[in-house]
Amino acid sequence: MGKIASIDIGSNTLRLLIAEKSGERIKALFRDREMVRLGRSFYPSLLLSSTAMEAAVKVLKRFVVETEKEGVTNLRAVGTGVLREAENIRFFLEKVRKETGLLVRIVSGVEEAGLMAKGILSVFPSIQGKTIIFDIGGGSTELVFLNNGQMAERISMPLGVVGLTEKFLKTDPPKSNESDSLKIHCRNILRKNSAKNDKIRKLIGTAGTATTLAAMAKNLFDYDPDQINQTVLTKEYLIELSKQILALPLEKRSSLAGLEPGRADIISAGILLVLEIMGHFSQRVLLVSDAGLLEGMILEKKGIGFKV
Repeated sequence: MGKIASIDIGSNTLRLLIAEKSGERIKALFRDREMVRLGRSFYPSLLLSSTAMEAAVKVLKRFVVETEKEGVTNLRAVGTGVLREAENIRFFLEKVRKETGLLVRIVSGVEEAGLMAKGILSVFPSIQGKTIIFDIGGGSTELVFLNNGQMAERISMPLGVVGLTEKFLKTDPPKSNESDSLKIHCRNILRKNSAKNDKIRKLIGTAGTATTLAAMAKNLFDYDPDQINQTVLTKEYLIELSKQILALPLEKRSSLAGLEPGRADIISAGILLVLEIMGHFSQRVLLVSDAGLLEGMILEKKGIGFKV
C-alpha cells in the first residue's frame, strides 16, 4: 500500500500524520500540528468563530500541500470535539471542501474512542487484564475499557480542557476555589458516565494533555514521540507538578520545559482532569501513549473522510 495520511480537526489542535502501513504496523514519515483553538469561546453559542475557521482552513491547506509533496495516495480527515456540537458545522465543512478539497467526516465520540484505542494498541500490543485508555481533548474526553486488549466499552464525556478552562479557571494563576469547582465538576461527570472499578490494572492516556505531562517529566525541549510512548507517570509526581503549574502565572508557566507555550493556558485544567481520572479508577500510575486517533485512522480498513 502507498502512503496514507490522517488529519484530526480537534477543538484545540489540528494534527497531520503521514505514514506507511504494513499489516497492523505503522511507520510514521511526517507529522505536523498547530493549535488553532476551534473551541475558543464556543459555549454557550455553539458557534465556531469566523477567525478560528479561517485559521483552521489555512492550516488544512498546509497539510494538504504536505500530503501532495509526500505522494500520499489515501488521505483521511475527521472532525472531533466541539465540531460534533457546532451549529454552523455545515458552513465550516463546505468552506473546507471548497478551499482545500478535503471531505471531512464528523465522527461520534464513541467512534473517536474506538479509533483512539486502535492507535494505542499499535504501541501497547500485549495489554493483559482490565485496562482503561483515555483521550482528553479540547471539547471532550473519550474512555475505552479493554479486557485483555479487546474493546469492551466506549464512552465519550463532555470534559474538554478548553471548555473547562473557560468555565472555571477565570484568574491567572487560578484561585483554589476555581480549581476545586473544576475538580468537583469533573468528579460528577465521571461518576455519572462511568462506575468506579477497583479491578482496573492499567490506565493509559493519549493526546495533548497526557503527552505534554510526559514531555514535562522528561524535560523535553524538542518533542519526540518515541520518548513519549510508554512513559510512566506516578500520581505522586503529578500531584507535585500540579501544585507547581497552578501556582505559576501564565508567563512563567509557559517557560517550563516540555510545555508548549500554546498549551500553557489549558494545562492546569488538563492535569486536574488527569488526576480526577486516576482517582476515579483508583490508579497510582499512568502510562502515556503518543499514538492514538491519527494512528487508529490509518489502521482502519475503511476510508474515513477523503480528499476530493
